[in-house]
Amino acid sequence: MQTPLLIIGNKNYSSWSLRAWLLLKAFEIKFDEQSIELFATSALPILKAHAPTGKVPVLVSGEGDNKVTVWDTLAIAMYANSFLTDKDIWTGNLKSEVDKDDNRHRIDSAYCQSIVAEMHSGMTGIRNEMPMNIRAIAKIQPSKACLADIARIEAIFADCLKGRPADSYLFGAFTVADAFFAPVVLRLQTYANASGLTLQPTTQQYCKTMLNNPHINAWVQAALQETRIIEEDEAGEIISMTGVLSD
Repeated sequence: MQTPLLIIGNKNYSSWSLRAWLLLKAFEIKFDEQSIELFATSALPILKAHAPTGKVPVLVSGEGDNKVTVWDTLAIAMYANSFLTDKDIWTGNLKSEVDKDDNRHRIDSAYCQSIVAEMHSGMTGIRNEMPMNIRAIAKIQPSKACLADIARIEAIFADCLKGRPADSYLFGAFTVADAFFAPVVLRLQTYANASGLTLQPTTQQYCKTMLNNPHINAWVQAALQETRIIEEDEAGEIISMTGVLSD
């Protein structure tokens, strides 16, 4: 099979690109990467050729009549689970070792699928008011909707991590849920302390675990080398910046 191509946006800002990229990395799926500049005219030919919605991320595999195009991060995750990995993305277990009649497997799969769908379709308060901006520490005045989203996210983390080791991912092994909540971790790093938000100890520990993930570290380091500022994705009062723009 030809190595698939993942088309992504700016790493400092593109949360949906991070989700797809991190999923493929975490499940050891080989892929080529092509970055485009969000909202730039230079990106239009690439998007026109590969992205029916004009958005990233897009996963492309094959050519001609054999070309497969997958857009939308959730669709990319499901396609990867079906065709690109020997592991089950919902539990992190090898598919050959999964007993579908096992009640624990059904419970974890259902929970993982539900919170991934919840993140995919909702959480508009935190998305709108805390856009991903990795290089920045910024202060905002979160609305009730944003605070409600954070409370719901913290409840999810607490429920998933209850009884697990301190350095655990949401379901023990890394799953697609961790990929989908990774941008939330980076949003909290940017805005929470500066905005006077107190996070639960479980949330703080999970954020630490995620920020220690080598793939997330690689994404962050790449983001800090970017120089473009996209005003549409800047929010709040910038307190400080890291990376090449910190001076």
